[in-house]
Amino acid sequence: MTNHKTSSSSWYDWSTVHHFFKPLEKPLEIYVFIDPTCSSCFMLDRILKRLKLEYGHYFALKHVFSKQQRKSRSTEQSRNLQSGISCEKLWIEEEFAGHVPSIAIKAAELQGKKAGYRYFKKIQESLFMNQESVDSLDTLLICAEKADIDYEEFIRDLQSEAAIKALECDLRITEEMDVQELPTLVFFNQKMEEEGIKVAGSYPYEIYVQILEEILGFQPKANPLPSLEECAREFQVITTSEISYIYQIESHEVEHEMKKLMLKRAVEHIPLRSETFWRYM
Repeated sequence: MTNHKTSSSSWYDWSTVHHFFKPLEKPLEIYVFIDPTCSSCFMLDRILKRLKLEYGHYFALKHVFSKQQRKSRSTEQSRNLQSGISCEKLWIEEEFAGHVPSIAIKAAELQGKKAGYRYFKKIQESLFMNQESVDSLDTLLICAEKADIDYEEFIRDLQSEAAIKALECDLRITEEMDVQELPTLVFFNQKMEEEGIKVAGSYPYEIYVQILEEILGFQPKANPLPSLEECAREFQVITTSEISYIYQIESHEVEHEMKKLMLKRAVEHIPLRSETFWRYM
């Protein structure tokens, strides 16, 4: 965590006004720096889901996409993707060759933040659930169809400068905030001109709740967790381990309860070798 300059009294000032927040007004903003193809970033999702369910009324999330440093790929493979649309090719400049999924997410975001988030989750599903290559243009286009965004507009935006510039903005923010490790969360109080609190890597859930309390200046009140069906509806796709983590129950209990929902045709069971996924129907 970074050192943040503030006085204890400035934090406590918030305790006198937090009861008067409007229903849609949220005092905090959390920047989530991630690589959409990074398994560690994907694992952070269980923490964010629980945090959203219990304390989402206090904060808004902003995803910032960057790239976890890995061994370089074949430049030609990354730059030259066969589109299959009018036999054209999608060209990616060499400096962005490793950012193809992030460029696609930014193209989807041009249709709105919610559209971009739906597309981002489909990218993760394709990679971590279906074990598909998200550097493949075919996969990127299938994700666009599944995310329920304007397909033709997405194709145009994917080949536009606007998507590249949007990604450049994310990379610039990553550099300016000196983010060296992914995932990283940065907590900001939108009502106070103070430095944020930066948390690199993953920590126990209680640490994030403690940070919320510190930056708010009062003890936040947790919402009661929803039913499992409501949770599945909220996130659309969720794993057994995530449910176990959120509800603090054993995996076999999760399986038992989710199979009841499967019999109600509320969820679809997707067993994989390493994890069990549940998709809301």
